[in-house]
Amino acid sequence: MAKKFCILVLFIFMLKVFAQEEKVITPPAGPFVKGGADVFITGEFLWWKGIQEGLRYATSGVLVQPNTTLTSSGKAHSVHYPWEPGFRVGIGFYPKHDGWDLYGRYTWYHSSSTDRAQSADGNMVPISIAIFGITNASVDGVTTARSHWDLHYNIVDLELGRNFFLSQFLATRLFFGLRGTWTDQEWKTRYTSNRITFGAGNPLPGTITTNQDQETWGVGIRMGLNGTWTFFKGFSIVSDASFSGVWIDYDVKRQDQISQDSGGSANTTRIKSTPDTIIANIELMLGLRGEWWFQQERYHLAAQLGWEAQVWINYGHFIYFTSQSNGDLSFSGLTAKLRFDF
Repeated sequence: MAKKFCILVLFIFMLKVFAQEEKVITPPAGPFVKGGADVFITGEFLWWKGIQEGLRYATSGVLVQPNTTLTSSGKAHSVHYPWEPGFRVGIGFYPKHDGWDLYGRYTWYHSSSTDRAQSADGNMVPISIAIFGITNASVDGVTTARSHWDLHYNIVDLELGRNFFLSQFLATRLFFGLRGTWTDQEWKTRYTSNRITFGAGNPLPGTITTNQDQETWGVGIRMGLNGTWTFFKGFSIVSDASFSGVWIDYDVKRQDQISQDSGGSANTTRIKSTPDTIIANIELMLGLRGEWWFQQERYHLAAQLGWEAQVWINYGHFIYFTSQSNGDLSFSGLTAKLRFDF
């Protein structure tokens, strides 16, 4: 009886010891300020190149003009993509819950480009124009082409994350949240021909135009991590990686027109496409950061410069009449960021 009593007392003592033992957790890494509102704001300057694959509009060096010869080698002509500025702004705060933070940000980027092609002998093929064997119009001798692309890119992110130490100099922030987007792309191409014929009429010079407008909006889930390795007194190598799965609703319109300079004209195409799908989005960044505290650590300032790359897989849904496939929408370039905590 005494032995059973001793075992019971020992068991109760062990339960009490374990109940008082605190859980070992990863300590929060902030950054935190003293006596502040636990609010931080961010601002970023973007110098990016945005690329929408699949915008090839003409091919020269193809013998399509009767009774002519190729005078030079041709090429496949696609829209060229310039470097353009953009910005990102954000605001966040610490809700005093084990170092977790709530952060929201908005990204704006606009890109525009015009590309031209020429073929003096008229041996140029306009890509995906619905005229050959479909309408009563025939086109020969395309001598020039001009293609214009315009992109308006808007993103809103909402994150719930926690930054914590893995070692004395290494910290990581895991986060998850929502991503919303609304993006508009316009693609317009104009071809000049020296022989446009309607039915049994006379061939005359003229133009062919194709206009496409792709409007999208969507919402999805986003998650990822931010890594920080401090190598010298507040200076760090930083990295970001995230993945999103976004439901996208498309509204795509296309209209083509053929016109003779002094004759008739006809709308050959008027099409609308409204698919919806799930698009995968991947983001990566690598950079350097410096951090400073002021006024007895009441304020914190961080400056960061990095290279960012992201891709929206199979984002383009322009309307084609050939086997030319839709392509990825991608961005890459420099990102300069400032963060202020107070």
